[in-house]
Amino acid sequence: MGVSPNYVEINNLSMVEGRFFNAEDNDRSAPVCVLGEAAKVNLLGYESAEGKYIKVNDTWLQVIGVVAGQSAADSEVEGLEVGDRNNLILAPLNTVMRRFEDNNSFLHDEIDGIYIKIAPDANSVQTARVINAMLASLHREAGDFNVVAPAGLLEQKRRTQSTFKVVMMCVAGISLLVGGVGIMNIMLATVLERTREIGIRRAIGARQGDIVRQFLTEAVLISVAGGLIGILFGFVLARAIAVTAGWTSTVTFTSIALAFGVSFAIGGLSGVYPALQAAKLHPIEAIRYE
Repeated sequence: MGVSPNYVEINNLSMVEGRFFNAEDNDRSAPVCVLGEAAKVNLLGYESAEGKYIKVNDTWLQVIGVVAGQSAADSEVEGLEVGDRNNLILAPLNTVMRRFEDNNSFLHDEIDGIYIKIAPDANSVQTARVINAMLASLHREAGDFNVVAPAGLLEQKRRTQSTFKVVMMCVAGISLLVGGVGIMNIMLATVLERTREIGIRRAIGARQGDIVRQFLTEAVLISVAGGLIGILFGFVLARAIAVTAGWTSTVTFTSIALAFGVSFAIGGLSGVYPALQAAKLHPIEAIRYE
């Protein structure tokens, strides 16, 4: 398949070996190519493919790179037959047009399709209508083209992402609830174990507010420590998944701040009841407690 150099950006491709061809390769119709992951294995095996040559029809092409494997969701566009993109040989557009096309067919349309990547905030359906109107005008209503907007696929991806977000929020909510109950139980046990200490502090002049502040501070420190460990673990896990699965993961400052803030709030809320229970202890009874 002959494509322009920006094909790699339009389709969000990543290279696992070598490089993608550039504008200079396209301008001089260089006999180079980039292989899909499956094409590389089928043609050259599992060894490094960069620098090797393959023969396509009667033309030898030098392999300069290998594209990372694509999942079915990434490589299929609704309403458009594209085949297995992992099994493609990609070459510069001019190379394919000048070295492979039949020169005897003067009226042959050498461009089979155009891929367009729109801005993230653009409406794909409206964009498709504008493109359709432009092509209809240029082709004088010949009806010899078809504009495909993967709106259905995009909508399905949005629904999947929304469902995934809801599930993750539920899991996070349950985890926070369990963590809060755990902190509360720890603090209640701490109050029980330190009853004599509380009685002594009250006997030497500590007020109820001082006792509440002491145990609230301890609860918040526990939750903050757990939050920091959780942020570090999440960051490392996100990087590990990105490297292993080939996904793109981004850990933003906003997500870190939100996670830390929620951890701080859960610690404070979970420590309120134990702190109040500790403050309500009578000094004499607390000192006599065994």
